[in-house]
Amino acid sequence: MTQTPARLLVPTLLIAALALTGCSGGDGDSGASGSADAGAPAARAPERNTEDFAELGDAAGGSDDVAAAPAKAVPGKADVAPDELTGQEQALIRKGNVALRADDVGRAQIEVHKVVDRYAGQVTDEKTQSDDDGSPAYTRMVLRIPSDDFDRAIEQLKGVAELESANTNQDDVTTQVIDVKTRLQVQKRSIARITVLFQRAESIRDVMAIESELSQRQADLEALEQQAAYLANQTSLSTIVVSIDQIPEKKKPAPKKDDETGFVAGLSAGWGALSTFAVGLATAAGALLPWLVVVAIVGVPVLLLVRSRRISRAGRTGRTQSTA
Repeated sequence: MTQTPARLLVPTLLIAALALTGCSGGDGDSGASGSADAGAPAARAPERNTEDFAELGDAAGGSDDVAAAPAKAVPGKADVAPDELTGQEQALIRKGNVALRADDVGRAQIEVHKVVDRYAGQVTDEKTQSDDDGSPAYTRMVLRIPSDDFDRAIEQLKGVAELESANTNQDDVTTQVIDVKTRLQVQKRSIARITVLFQRAESIRDVMAIESELSQRQADLEALEQQAAYLANQTSLSTIVVSIDQIPEKKKPAPKKDDETGFVAGLSAGWGALSTFAVGLATAAGALLPWLVVVAIVGVPVLLLVRSRRISRAGRTGRTQSTA
């Protein structure tokens, strides 16, 4: 008769403990759903089912120690030490954009790398376009700089070349970081307490039910750890996008000639006019020369023939007059 109350009490305590465990985990998950970052891995909301644990009390055999253990397995935000969260520093995600113009894009690109090395940062992405001669004409670089050096890095990048534009922005995620830390601690304690129940389960049904619950909570823990790692990366390193465009070459105007006067200027003008006349005369002579050759070849015989006829005619006329 003394064992009956204990056998009835153990299942009731186990069911109540697991139900409260599920509710506490669900509250922790829903508390941060509204502030979750869009780019961070989202923690999956756990689905709890305590009906499979109804027989765990029977498997425990009515032991007072077993009855006492689940009664303590109720995780919640009260399990998180206040000192662990009140000391949280402000967490900021900082981003910047710097647009530059340079005569020598390759040289400016080297100067940007020097700024990155100065602050122990890294270039996560770099794309460069070349001109027809193979020289860099445009480049876009994504830099990751420690957040503490963000402002100094921005100022130095502005001085690398001719500044076209620059802007910065920041997002305060302190509340989100605290919330994720809280949920991580609650989830770890919850898994530790469910592990105690798993070790004390005796029937196959109890083992399978607790193992399913434990697997679900471990998956939730991994999702929270990924979200925490993402926030830590984004807050510890800031992102700066630097673009460098080549300044187009300007055509230099032809130098103006000074007006010249005096003897030298007159001599130069006269010599130029004489040269122009000589060139014109030579051009005309060259054009007439073929005609002169033709005239000489054809005209000279004709002239001689005409002259000989005149002489013959004059001789006949003289003889006629003498006979008369």
